[in-house]
Amino acid sequence: MLTLNNSAYLKMSNLENDLDIYYAVGNANTQRQESEIAAIINKRNSAGWRLISTSTAIVDTKNNFSNLYLFWEKE
Repeated sequence: MLTLNNSAYLKMSNLENDLDIYYAVGNANTQRQESEIAAIINKRNSAGWRLISTSTAIVDTKNNFSNLYLFWEKE
């Protein structure tokens, strides 16, 4: 039998995860896209979210469009 005293317990943090998908990131309207992505990041940060990872996936090779995935974490 394993007996632990109170100081030996580890407190697990309660993390919440979420994902934003920004569709059709391409070569056109770059300034608009940068502004929209910045707005997403600022809104999430002000709500206590922390950006932990990003990823992209090409969805249309002919028109050079891809999706941007933003992975978030919050305690």
